[in-house]
Amino acid sequence: MAAEEPPRYAADPDGVIREAVLCAEPHLDPVIVARVVGEVAPDRTRRRRLARSLQEAPDLLTSGRPEGPRLVGDLIDALLRAGADRVVLPRCGRCGRQKPLTYVEGTVRICGTCGHQRFARREECSVCGNMRAVARRDRHGRSQCAGCARGDDDPARYRTVVHAHLVRLDTGLDEAVLDEAVRVAAPKPFQVRKLAYELQANPSLLTGDGAHGSPRLIRLLEYLHARQARNIVMPPCPWCGRHVRLTTTYDGMRSCRACPARLRTKSCSLCGEVRRGGRGTDGSWLCRTCRSREPANHELCVRCGRTTEVRQTGSLAGVCFICTRFPTAVCSTCGKTTPCYRATTNSPQCPECCRQREECSACGKFRRVVTRTDSGEPVCGTCHIIVKACDRCGRHKRVSTRRTTGEALCHSCYRKDPARRQPCAQCGTITIPRRHGLCEACTVPARLRELLGDETGAVLPGLEPVFHALATGKPSSVMDWLNRPARASLLARIRDTGGPLTHQTLDDLIPADGVHLLRMILVAGQVLPARDEQLASLERRATTLLESIPDAHDRQLVHAFAHWHHLGRLRSRHSPDHPLSPNTAANVRYCLTQTVHFLQWLRHADTSLTACTQEDIDAYLCDGTVMRYKARGFVLWAARRSHIRHPVDFPPMPSDKPRRSLADDERWRLAHRFLHDDTIDTVDRVVGLLVLLYGQPLTKISRLTTSHVIQAGQRVQLALGTHPVDVPPPLDRLLLALAEDREGPPGLGRADQPWLLPGFFPGRPRGTAHLRSRLTAYGLPSRRGRNSALMDLAAQMPPAVLSQVLGVGITAATQWADAAGSSRTEYAASLSKSRRTDSEPNRPRPSD
Repeated sequence: MAAEEPPRYAADPDGVIREAVLCAEPHLDPVIVARVVGEVAPDRTRRRRLARSLQEAPDLLTSGRPEGPRLVGDLIDALLRAGADRVVLPRCGRCGRQKPLTYVEGTVRICGTCGHQRFARREECSVCGNMRAVARRDRHGRSQCAGCARGDDDPARYRTVVHAHLVRLDTGLDEAVLDEAVRVAAPKPFQVRKLAYELQANPSLLTGDGAHGSPRLIRLLEYLHARQARNIVMPPCPWCGRHVRLTTTYDGMRSCRACPARLRTKSCSLCGEVRRGGRGTDGSWLCRTCRSREPANHELCVRCGRTTEVRQTGSLAGVCFICTRFPTAVCSTCGKTTPCYRATTNSPQCPECCRQREECSACGKFRRVVTRTDSGEPVCGTCHIIVKACDRCGRHKRVSTRRTTGEALCHSCYRKDPARRQPCAQCGTITIPRRHGLCEACTVPARLRELLGDETGAVLPGLEPVFHALATGKPSSVMDWLNRPARASLLARIRDTGGPLTHQTLDDLIPADGVHLLRMILVAGQVLPARDEQLASLERRATTLLESIPDAHDRQLVHAFAHWHHLGRLRSRHSPDHPLSPNTAANVRYCLTQTVHFLQWLRHADTSLTACTQEDIDAYLCDGTVMRYKARGFVLWAARRSHIRHPVDFPPMPSDKPRRSLADDERWRLAHRFLHDDTIDTVDRVVGLLVLLYGQPLTKISRLTTSHVIQAGQRVQLALGTHPVDVPPPLDRLLLALAEDREGPPGLGRADQPWLLPGFFPGRPRGTAHLRSRLTAYGLPSRRGRNSALMDLAAQMPPAVLSQVLGVGITAATQWADAAGSSRTEYAASLSKSRRTDSEPNRPRPSD
């Protein structure tokens, strides 16, 4: 019986998509269309899904109907960025707005706002009793509103609950280790809360029932077990009974990695074997072997020209598996010198021998030969896998190798074993081989030449600076970066551009994965000139917002407001040496976004900006969230330039937040801990003390350089303002240690930078969000700690001294002095009088 011919969307998905796009946009270059389709749907599964929807409804590209998969909207958005002008983005099936359609309602797609409104539920809060939207539920299933959920989210209280359960078991570990275990297992507040709920509901999770717990509970057990805690029982896999890591979930319980794949098997509709697999083109279940034999899964190999199954991702996409080159070695089975698997081991095998089937010497079944014994007898894959106690660590794991001494080692112990290290095939360095028998230092240049070079392996002339910037980085970091398929594909796309790399070239690749990191690497290596990335991102956002405004007059007004009021002012004030802060950029983005929303609201209200009145502004503010106040800058700007005929007043955003600060005893307790606790990281101690003692913001702390730390003889000074301040011990020792050893986290393309706190990315300091999260882990909210310090210092010194010593603006220093109740308005007068008296001591008084 002849096999049924697969549908065209399954056999030729690229052709179906290309015909639909060129029918809607006949002026587009087919090469550009192929590149856009490859970016939106990089694998065969997504291309088939997209082709099926376009074959059933070709007008989805131009009608704007919210139907079909989300890939249709992604394709239209990519085509618009590539120069298309006839395709139309789909509109929400509820509100009709052109927004990302992230939810599905029936057969149509809806936006996130409508989706949240659809699924939002209002119930009586179990804490305050008000009818409000449900933010979360407690462990008893009772609803809580957002306000009560925040008030019940104190992580310290839940850490105490978890700590009490651990102490009750008598683990034999001290409190510091238990606190660290809880922090590692549940680093976020909601994770600590859920962990406490789990242990309260079932304390036996720590003594054998851990498979019924969550991943955070498994992390807690692993951390305690690694430190030899007493009375802690590591749970076995509930399906196979092995004592291995429980990394997945099956049927509501934690299990090992192999059991879900083994249990999720079905009978193949073609061969009848119960195996793992997937769905075929007709929706039937096929095993992996039968699925690979489907003609619809075959493509033309770009090397040998045969129609067969090819790779879908990576640098070898479109190449069949036979044409994939391997290191050349002498096959241990047939004795031929040919490309082999496991070429760096003692038993290399060519692809033909790997597919041989013989009778296994262990089980007697006719299976594929995976390896052979010392006497040459075949061994199948099942018999080759042996799970037993490792002779070194004692854990029950899969035996990775057996040394010549007969010692069975797991994978972790084998990586640490000296026998694992072999001489590099190129340089001879004794190390762990990474690729084709080469060490990391030799693998990186070869891999980069594959991605940035031509067919002969020579790097393209315009990309030689990129090659040197990446090749000079830390080899292990470069290899980890290149092993991600998206990053390797990014370099291949840069190679396809053919010209020298510029900022505009990288901007055209956005939102490709890894573009931002690659840009910072090239800027740090002086391949690209430095630029303000926040300002560049803001300019791209402004362009996108302008394109979304349908009315030409409104678009012209917003363009003038964005480019002359905001972007022009930011360009004059900021430069690559003094970049725009993320908070300022976010504030401008909110302002421009709300400006567009305000103009759209006026259009829906059948009015215009020129005819806008005070009643319209009041109705606009009362009809939405507090973010609508961000349109104030545009309204005042338009009123000053007579774009609004009627006199209007746009109030500022209401704020009733007081200056919250820490209590004095809490502040000094934290300062004492950061001063004398040597177990805390030096970075955290320095940042915490600068916040608690000197009232420095995290944005300024992150941009401190080594030049701010001044060593004058036996004294250490820190230049926070115009007058350096003497630093008392032990903070002086910590600053010197930080200035001398500022290795920072391991990264790619790291360059020598003057930052006191080097960041994760090359040429960048530590981010404020990262520093804030680290301080929060020690119970120090940075804003409250800074407010407490400034309030205390402002009560002890005049505003002028506070400004000079701490680098605070004179206006802000005066406001802090007023808030502290010590404005010292008489200080300047008394100082002037004393100076005048000292300069003229013998001047006669008028009475004389």
